[in-house]
Amino acid sequence: MTLYTIMSGEQIFEGMWKEQPPLLEMQIEGRLLQIMPVNERSGIIVRLINGSLYDYLDSAYTPGREISLNSAQS
Repeated sequence: MTLYTIMSGEQIFEGMWKEQPPLLEMQIEGRLLQIMPVNERSGIIVRLINGSLYDYLDSAYTPGREISLNSAQS
């Protein structure tokens, strides 16, 4: 791959090899979500893995939204 840019390679690839936090896959109300835990009681939705087509339009399952992990089952 050739990348034409005036930016240095350090700027482009900085953070590429950083350790990512562990992600959980949880079933919430019949939908499979990938969640990044914030603490033991809450997490942030990373993505909706499985659900109905309407779930992808529902703001309750939007990536970046904080949810309670108490209502989830691993």
